[in-house]
Amino acid sequence: MRVIDMHYLIIGNSAAGVFAAETIRGLDPDGQITMISNEDCLPYSRCLTSYYLGNEISEEMMYIRDKAFYTETGIDFQVGYVERVDPDSKSVLLESGEKVIYDKLLIATGSSPFNPPLEGSDIGGIFELRTLGDAKAVAEFAPKAKNAVVMGAGLVGLKGAHGLHELGINVTIVGSAPQVLRHSIDIESAEILTRLLEEDGYRVHINTRVTKVLGEEDADGRMSVSGVLLNTGEKIPCQMIIRAVGVRPNVKLVRDSGVAVNYGIIVDEEMQTSVKDIYAAGDVAEAFDLLTGEKGVNAIWPSATEQGIIAGCNMAGVKRNYQGSLALNSAVICGVGIISAGLVNLPSGEGSVLRASEPDKNFYRKFVIKDGCLVGMIMVGDIEGAGILSGLIRKKAKVDVKYLQHMLVNPIEYPGYLPVERGGQ
Repeated sequence: MRVIDMHYLIIGNSAAGVFAAETIRGLDPDGQITMISNEDCLPYSRCLTSYYLGNEISEEMMYIRDKAFYTETGIDFQVGYVERVDPDSKSVLLESGEKVIYDKLLIATGSSPFNPPLEGSDIGGIFELRTLGDAKAVAEFAPKAKNAVVMGAGLVGLKGAHGLHELGINVTIVGSAPQVLRHSIDIESAEILTRLLEEDGYRVHINTRVTKVLGEEDADGRMSVSGVLLNTGEKIPCQMIIRAVGVRPNVKLVRDSGVAVNYGIIVDEEMQTSVKDIYAAGDVAEAFDLLTGEKGVNAIWPSATEQGIIAGCNMAGVKRNYQGSLALNSAVICGVGIISAGLVNLPSGEGSVLRASEPDKNFYRKFVIKDGCLVGMIMVGDIEGAGILSGLIRKKAKVDVKYLQHMLVNPIEYPGYLPVERGGQ
């Protein structure tokens, strides 16, 4: 008797969805894979949207798979928006009214920008920078702007600011937090980056909020951005705005489905949700954190790819456990590299910190130690060897403090072996 082929349904065609699909196909050559996305394009890296905006890379360089991907992987790719998941009938309902049946479902819907209410936010010239479509819209409008305001001083905001800056636009960054990159680095390293930004021509306002968008009629009689009003009372003239305040996981499709949701969709070590045969991975999934053991959303590309692979294995019947996410962020700001990993800001009284700082040389290193293990690090300037440190963090390896003190101010080197003399001496 012929075994009926499994039908795998994947919602989303970014990192988690793509790696899950490839994993499934490698383990189940005959199973049917359907992938649904609300973007009609090849899989691409959202991390690169700002570089595309700044004309530093072409559109083709954003794609992570070529035109033959869907065909060669045997994926039935469909464009559509999934409104609701129905576990009882093992189907999803599309906005078009169509139903798609599944045996195993992966939700890899990512996240979307979250923008609090703002007076004047319906005026023309206000953008987000999350998708390739967003980047194209910003690039098309940019020639009309001499000055721009970026709302948000996190990684997305700084990257968006960089893209506009590369186009020759005067950029003002407005962040409500006490520092730039609040969730990734500490105040000392943030001060170096802020100085670099200002020296490169950016204006940076921290501990500040935009309270109102100012507008005026354009030549066509439509209202367009003319500036913003800050909570300090200052008015900043601009012709366009990028809102990069924050994101929220796309969990709307599982409301009232029985799938457990906190901030994101809660998953276990197999990336399965609270409902059998439904999995989640990527920015929408709330999974184990490697260091804290608690569950949370770690919205970075490496986590999405690893979670997609783990989900794909388990969906195809090969048991694999997810070991947990590790916070890892890297960027180049004004030509200076920065990377952070793990827990970079422990509560007062927990653990110890090693720190080396030469702000005038754009050099900063911080190692966070707890229970004899390296649990966090920040590097600004010379970031060579960051992979070694993040590997120590991931392995929860016991470390010699003297070894870390040496690496704090010297090039980080690890030969990968310990030489021994002939005879084992």
